[in-house]
Amino acid sequence: MLFALKFQPNPFRFLVYTEWVMLTSCGSLAVLEAIAGRRLPLQHISVLMLLCVMGWVLPTGKSSVKILYTFAQIGLIFYGTTLGYLHILPTLYLIVFIRTCFLFGMIERWAVGGMLLVLFLLHQTSYVQNMTTLVPQLKEQFWMHLVAETLMFGLGLFLVLMLVNTLLSERQAQKDLATAHQQLTLYASQAEELATAQERNRIARDIHDSLGHALTALNVQLQTAVLLWQQEPVRAEPFLQQARRLGVTAMQEVRKSVQALREDNRAEQSLTETIAAVVDDFRQGSGIETQMQIIGQTAAKSNAPMSAAIVNALYRIVQEALTNIYKYARATAVTVEIETTSEIVRLSVVDNGCGFNRGSSIGIGFGLQGMQERIAALGGTFTLETEPGRGCRIGVEVPLTTIVPEMSSS
Repeated sequence: MLFALKFQPNPFRFLVYTEWVMLTSCGSLAVLEAIAGRRLPLQHISVLMLLCVMGWVLPTGKSSVKILYTFAQIGLIFYGTTLGYLHILPTLYLIVFIRTCFLFGMIERWAVGGMLLVLFLLHQTSYVQNMTTLVPQLKEQFWMHLVAETLMFGLGLFLVLMLVNTLLSERQAQKDLATAHQQLTLYASQAEELATAQERNRIARDIHDSLGHALTALNVQLQTAVLLWQQEPVRAEPFLQQARRLGVTAMQEVRKSVQALREDNRAEQSLTETIAAVVDDFRQGSGIETQMQIIGQTAAKSNAPMSAAIVNALYRIVQEALTNIYKYARATAVTVEIETTSEIVRLSVVDNGCGFNRGSSIGIGFGLQGMQERIAALGGTFTLETEPGRGCRIGVEVPLTTIVPEMSSS
């Protein structure tokens, strides 16, 4: 059964060495008294040696084993007191109490400390009673000595308890700090992975919104030019010129995307000029009647600077919305409306096309998802109103006070 017991090293080696020094001191006193009395106290030295060995390792596991271990030490001390060495009793009890603090919780520590104080008081009271019987005239001095020793022993127990509590708290704090450091390292790694994923999504949206729009319009112009070339080559020339401009635009978008990956900041842009450019391109390339309306402070101060992140997001949304209208809506009229106040900017793109069911492949397409992601990153709201046969309206509201990282501006 003894081999089934589990033990652990004392968590603080300097306390073990301190205990050994205290036990060695007790043994030295016993040896000195034995020399004076011309006898060797083998039993007392054996008790001290056993206490010394028991402090090298501490039991773990069940509370019953720890209690048995504690009472075994107290039993050895009791046996030592029968040999007449009461003057080393406080030192031995303090050693046992130090070990107990590593075995039990706070309540149990106070209980063991109180028990040791009571045992010490009983031993000392018995000793004083015997001494006052032998020397009655020193009765008062003996009892005062008992009170002083009891107070000193109680103070020693308290100081030991505070010391061990401090050591254990410091060790637990070190463990918690190490755990927190590991968690922080893990969170930093996860944050880096998340930032990488967000950057990939941003680049994917930019490529879809910019190059997708330009190449789609370019393809339409080339298809129209091919159809007209065989019958009316003169009419095909404007479409070819527009296709060439769109090709140049696509190349510019590629350069912008590459530049955005290398630059951290962008110069402030004019919202109305940026949107007007894409509206004009759409009107010329599609032949669809397209109007742009400016309301509020934007009308009074059309060149007012605005965050590059907001300008770029609204530009991409208008670009994607017009591309979708050309590809799917079969519309004959489109209205792009911009309203700016001191706190918010509103954008709407309305067409009179065929509309669609929001559960269709168009309603859940990547383009609309990209719009929603852009606006969500700016802390704004995105709305989509459409029904089959009743056209479509895309609405966006973005607060101008939102602080957006520059990485969102691309």
